[in-house]
Amino acid sequence: MIKAVFTIEERQSIKAIAAELMEIRKLIEELAETLANISDKKLMESFNSSPSGIKESQVDGYKETLERQIDIAEKEFRS
Repeated sequence: MIKAVFTIEERQSIKAIAAELMEIRKLIEELAETLANISDKKLMESFNSSPSGIKESQVDGYKETLERQIDIAEKEFRS
């Protein structure tokens, strides 16, 4: 059996990656919930009829933020 020994910097990097992955998981769960809500026709009709309905730009902005965070986490994980 091989025993791995990590430096302090490597341990810190692993902890940072783990924290980022937890945040990404949370964002993915929120996105999945949002997508489920968007696919609910009755809910969307009520949003569209209200003055503060969901705007496409809000969904696009959320998607871009999520993609950036995933890219950052992947780069940190690979380096």
